[in-house]
Amino acid sequence: MTVSDLSTPDRRNTRPPEVDTHSKRAARHHSNASSYRGESNGRFIEYGGTVDEFLKEYARSATTYQPPDRDHMGAFNELEDTKLLKDEKDMYEPLINGFKSLCDDMDADKRPAFYDGASKQWRYPYKRWLCHHTFMAPDIVALPPGTTLADGEQPSEWKHACFVVEVKGTKHPDPITSNHEKAATHRIQIMRDAGHVMLATGLLCVFVVGIYGQDARIFRVDHAGAVSSRRFNYVQNPEVLRQFVWRFFNPTAGTPFIGVDNTIRPASAADVAWAKEVCVAADGRWDAEAEEELNRWVTVPSKGERSEQDYLLLRSIYVDPNTFCRATCVRQAVLKGDQSGKRYVVKDAWRQRARKHRETEFYERIEKYCEETGRAYEGIAKLANGVDLGQMMSQSLHKAQSLTCNVKKHHSPLHMRDRNHMRIVLQTVGIPLDRFPSTRVFIEAIRDAVKGHLLAFLAGVLHRDISKGNVLILLGDVPFKGFICDFDCSSFVDSTKFGGSRPDAYSSEDDPENELKDRTGTFRYFACELLDRSGPVLHRAHHDLESFYWVILWIILCHTDHDHPSGFAACNKVFGGATEEAASSQKFRWLGQNSQNLTIRGNKPLTDLMNALTSLVYASQRQRDTQHEPLTHAAFIEALDRALDAEGWPEDDKARPFVPPHVDDDGNIVQTGSKRNREAGDEGARSKKKQRVSVKDVAPLRSGRVDLASIKWVNSDPEPE
Repeated sequence: MTVSDLSTPDRRNTRPPEVDTHSKRAARHHSNASSYRGESNGRFIEYGGTVDEFLKEYARSATTYQPPDRDHMGAFNELEDTKLLKDEKDMYEPLINGFKSLCDDMDADKRPAFYDGASKQWRYPYKRWLCHHTFMAPDIVALPPGTTLADGEQPSEWKHACFVVEVKGTKHPDPITSNHEKAATHRIQIMRDAGHVMLATGLLCVFVVGIYGQDARIFRVDHAGAVSSRRFNYVQNPEVLRQFVWRFFNPTAGTPFIGVDNTIRPASAADVAWAKEVCVAADGRWDAEAEEELNRWVTVPSKGERSEQDYLLLRSIYVDPNTFCRATCVRQAVLKGDQSGKRYVVKDAWRQRARKHRETEFYERIEKYCEETGRAYEGIAKLANGVDLGQMMSQSLHKAQSLTCNVKKHHSPLHMRDRNHMRIVLQTVGIPLDRFPSTRVFIEAIRDAVKGHLLAFLAGVLHRDISKGNVLILLGDVPFKGFICDFDCSSFVDSTKFGGSRPDAYSSEDDPENELKDRTGTFRYFACELLDRSGPVLHRAHHDLESFYWVILWIILCHTDHDHPSGFAACNKVFGGATEEAASSQKFRWLGQNSQNLTIRGNKPLTDLMNALTSLVYASQRQRDTQHEPLTHAAFIEALDRALDAEGWPEDDKARPFVPPHVDDDGNIVQTGSKRNREAGDEGARSKKKQRVSVKDVAPLRSGRVDLASIKWVNSDPEPE
C-alpha cells in the first residue's frame, strides 16, 4: 500500500505531483506521519483466544457456518512459490484469484468482488478537504455483493469498499509483536484504511486482512482501537478466510454485512432532488458540489416524548479524519417530509464512555434552567433531538470497545477508551467565525457567544472547549448574532455564588477524581494557567473567557488587515508553541510585550478593543494568586459592548482569506507572495483537532516545522497507566 504521508524527503516520487510543488504540504507530511503514529500507539491488541474463537466473537453470524461442499485447500497454491513472496506486488493476482476461488460457491447476494486497488489513487472521501490530504492505495479491496465494474475498471472510491486486504512479504515485521519502524507504518496503514472506509460509508467497524507471506491476521477496527486474530497460515488453512468472508456477509444484525449502521441508508437521486427543491425555495441556497456528496439518511431513534425522525445529510461542516478518537462528523441536513427547507445540524460522534454525562444532558439542563428562571435562551445552539445510540442499543456495534477484548474487569484502564456512538441534532445553523461579513458582526457574534457562555454557566454548565470551531455566527434577522455549541467536553459546576444554580448532576469539587482537574479543549486556545501547570488546576469560567480572547486574536491575525511585521505568519509567533512550555511562553510574551504594537488598519474600535481585552487577560495572569479576578463575564462583555458602541467601524471589511506562511523544505517560515483561500478553515482542514498528544510524542519535532498548536488535548481521555 502507498501512503504518501509517510514518505521521507528522499522518496518524494511516491507523493502526488501537487505535493512536490508546495513545500508547505511537503512539511505537513512529517506532521501527519508523527500525528498518525501517536494516534496508533497502544491501539492494537491481539485477541486472547484462538482464531476460531476470534471469528465467533467478532464475526458473529445469524446462522451456523456450513463448510463448503468441495475442498478449497488449493485456493492459494500459487503462493507456495517463495519467489512470489518477496515482492508484495507479485502476490496481488494470486491472492485475488484465491479469494475468488474461496467464494465462488457462495450465493450471489453473499459473494463479494475482489479487485486490485494498489494502482489507483484513493482520494480522501470528502472533496472539501481533498487538497489537505494525500492519496492512499489499499492493496486489495472487497466490494459488496452485486457490485459490477466495467471491463478493466478498478475501484478507487472508499465508499465502495466493505473490507480491505493489506499485503506484505514474508520478511515484513509483524504489526502486533514487533516494534520495528515498518511494523509501526503498517499499523498506521491498517488504521487509516479502516478510518477512510468508516468516513465514506458510515460503517461502525471495519475489517482489514493483513497478509504476511503465507501467514495472515484479521483485524477488526473501530473508533476505540484494533483487535487482531492470532496469526495463521492461510495457504495451508484457507478455510479460515472463507469462514471469515461467509460470516462477514451473514451477520446477526440483519444488515448486508458486519459493520453496517442500521440507522443510516443511502439517499437516492430523487431524495437529493427533493432536498434541493425545498432548500432553494426556502432561501435560495444550494451548492451542488458541497451538498451532493455522500448523501444518506440518518435516523434519530425515538426517546421519551420525541418520535423517530429521519434527516437527509447535505453539506459537511466538520469531519475529523482520524480513526481512534471521537470521529466527529458534522453536517447540515433537512428533516424528512419538511417542506419548509429548514436546515439542521446533525452531529455524529463517539464519546468516551467513561465521561459521566452525555452532550445532550448539558443542552437539556440549560433549557430547563431558562424555563425555571424565565431567562431568554440565547447565545447557545438549540437542541432539536439527540440520543446515545450505544446506550440505547445494548450489545451493538454502536459501542466501540476493541481494546477491551481480553479485559474482564471494568476497572481496567483500557475501559477508559471504550466509546459510545452519539447522534444529536441542532436547530441552530451558523457560519464559521473566519467568514465574518464585517469585523463589527464578528465582535457582535463574540459578545453574544460570551453571553451564551454566561447563561450556560449560571445553569451550572461549564463549556470547557471554547475554540474557533465552537463559536459560530448567525446572519439575518435573529435574536442573537453568535452562539456556542459542542458541549461534549463540558462539566456540571456549582455557580450559586455567582447567582447561578447547582444542577442535580453536579459532583463536589472535593472529589479527588473531579473531572474539572482534567484538561479539555483545543490546545491553541488554552488559557495560560492550564498550560503552566506546576500543580493541580481546576478548570474555571475565567479559563474559558481567556480562550475567547485567544480565539479573537487568532481571527484578527489571520483574517484582518493588521500591521504586524510578520503578516500572516504572526499567528505562529503567538500560537506556534508545540509544547506546553513553549505555548505558555509565547502567550506570556505576547501579553507583556507585543500586544500593544498591533493595529488593525482603518479600524480603531477593534484596535482599542484588543488593547482593552489584552489588559484584562494580562491583569488576570498577574493576579492569579490573589482573591481578585479581573477576568469576569461582566468585564469581558462590558469591553465588547463599549467597543460596539464606538464610532468608526468599517462597513465592508469581511474576512480576508488566510494565506498560510510559506514553509521551506527545512521547515523554516519564509515570506511569499502566493495566496490561497483555505475555504474549509484551518482547523478542520488540517485535521489537528486531536484528542490527546503527550509531550514525548512532540518533543522530537523541530520547532516551526510541525505546527501542533491546534491539536486538541483531552486529558479526560487518558492513556492507561
